[in-house]
Amino acid sequence: MKNNRLELRALCLLLISTLTVMSNATIAPALPGLANEFSGTPSADFWVKMLLPIPALFVVIFAPILGWTADKFGRRNQIIIATTVFAIAGAAGAQLQDLEGIIISRAILGICVAGLMTAVTALITDYYSGQKRSQFMGLQQSFSNIGGILFIVTAGYLAGISARLPFYIYAIAILLLPLIFLSIRDNKPTNQPSDHQQDDGNANWKLPLIGCSILLFCHLIVFYILPTQIPFFMADIGISDPSKSGLAIGMGTLIAAITSVFFGKLVAKIQSYGVALIGFIAMSIAMLVLSQATSFSSVILGCGLMGACMGLVMPNFMIKGMALVPSHKRGLASGVLTSSIFIGQFVSPFATSALIAKLGFSDFYLLAGAFTLVLAIAGAATLKKQSIPTTHVNKGN
Repeated sequence: MKNNRLELRALCLLLISTLTVMSNATIAPALPGLANEFSGTPSADFWVKMLLPIPALFVVIFAPILGWTADKFGRRNQIIIATTVFAIAGAAGAQLQDLEGIIISRAILGICVAGLMTAVTALITDYYSGQKRSQFMGLQQSFSNIGGILFIVTAGYLAGISARLPFYIYAIAILLLPLIFLSIRDNKPTNQPSDHQQDDGNANWKLPLIGCSILLFCHLIVFYILPTQIPFFMADIGISDPSKSGLAIGMGTLIAAITSVFFGKLVAKIQSYGVALIGFIAMSIAMLVLSQATSFSSVILGCGLMGACMGLVMPNFMIKGMALVPSHKRGLASGVLTSSIFIGQFVSPFATSALIAKLGFSDFYLLAGAFTLVLAIAGAATLKKQSIPTTHVNKGN
């Protein structure tokens, strides 16, 4: 009976994780139709395009706050509230008659995503430790990527019928509520120290947490080239078929999902700093491949290598950042790490577009490759300092 409850809990956490990838890209196929529908609204093209990044902006603002509330008032209650409002706010876009209302609903959606990500990540750190935590975080990353593929494909089909239909995908979240009620429980709050260091005045964990956050931020700036710049790059080298750019982006996402499944085993063999080194080197090689790419096959190879980096680097720094902090600060730490991810997503198209306009694609990719080599060294060095093995096992779950 206990094993069944633990399996149900694991499934619930993984399914909730798929919701967090819905927020931005799910309605992307509907944007042209929405722009046409609101063509009479002032600055409609701009505001319709902003429907994608608005949730990310509100995740950035609210993740640290909701990380603190998850510590203060409990993860379970926050997940229940955030899931309910997520479903309502997300689906509201299908019925709201004015663009301003849809924009507000997207902002609320972003707040809900912040609440879900911080609470779920904190719970994973509460429930699992050591090798099991690495394996589960890798599985979570895989579920998120696979969920992203399924939601985008479904949204593309629905957008072909009506630009409003993809918004209803968000309503799927409401189906998770019974599972959440049955399987999710808060651990009893304690002031126990982090997995492998003492909480001496809250001094030891802050700087490494900031380091992990900065590295995640830099990683997302480079990785987000995949959805934001690859279609334009392919057109620039003469590959104008939109379906091929979709395949290239999908390949990156698929490889990220596959790689993250093996993340836990890789950490056990070469530790977190070795994984950081391999992950960022894969991204650097990807940039080198893309700088010389002239064919669809070489673009696919570059995108696949980018996905391999994502599948390793994201769970790696999330786990390490969370493991460094005292148990009663995990929600806050999750909020800080989550904010760094979404700041990277938000900044990436602005920073990379400016550099591409100045350097051109080939030289930009070479610069990005050199930058990720620096990240490989910095990431490995940062994590090697915190590489004391963890053997503590959480009990009472």
